[in-house]
Amino acid sequence: MADRMGGQMAFDFDELAREDARASLGEWSGAPLHFTMDYYPPHELDEAFAHWCFLNTRFDSYASSHTWHRAISIPGDMTVGGREHTASTFTAELRPRVGQEGPGGLLTQLICEPCEWHAIGADENHAVEAWHDHAFPGWRQLPVIPSQIRVRSERGLTKLATAWIAEHYPIEAQVPGAPIITERAPHGTRHVAGYSPWGGYDLSATALDRPAPATTPARRSLTRVLPEPLPPGSAPARPGRTLGG
Repeated sequence: MADRMGGQMAFDFDELAREDARASLGEWSGAPLHFTMDYYPPHELDEAFAHWCFLNTRFDSYASSHTWHRAISIPGDMTVGGREHTASTFTAELRPRVGQEGPGGLLTQLICEPCEWHAIGADENHAVEAWHDHAFPGWRQLPVIPSQIRVRSERGLTKLATAWIAEHYPIEAQVPGAPIITERAPHGTRHVAGYSPWGGYDLSATALDRPAPATTPARRSLTRVLPEPLPPGSAPARPGRTLGG
């Protein structure tokens, strides 16, 4: 009986707290509790989604709130090099319910907090590519790992792939968060986070329409592969500015 009363009291206190929060919605100062295209740092989007769930419960929260929430398949952040650039991945569910009309689809947003930059795409791959254009300029010229090279096994990166990448990828491109590009089957088009040797993306050459050459050139210097870094101010930095992607 005591446990039952304690549970009921906790429920009542939670509901009272929710009522107080609903009455104070005008005082909320974080990211919007609804869909937005403006830039907000990751922690503010996390707080907004958590607050929406507190007010309305987590049940069906993705579809009901339309707010940005952490991508299910990429829950953590990724960094390049010495944290000059970061990637925080969020999604927003705008697809209509069955039998209803709705505003759109499932959107993906990648955020580089150090630069106050973000890219939003109706296609996840496009948002990922826009982030690489921002954080790793020149990545499109990296060698494509041929399909004959098995990149990963159940135990991780294969020895053959490790040797091939070490021989053909520029030393400067072998840094934390850097990507690789792999030749895929016709339907293997998704860019996969965390599958490069350095914790970056395994990018699909199929999606990029980049077939592996018959003979892949030996490693080149990054100075010939990667262009100059983006100049300051070239990426969107504040709410209301043009989005990348």
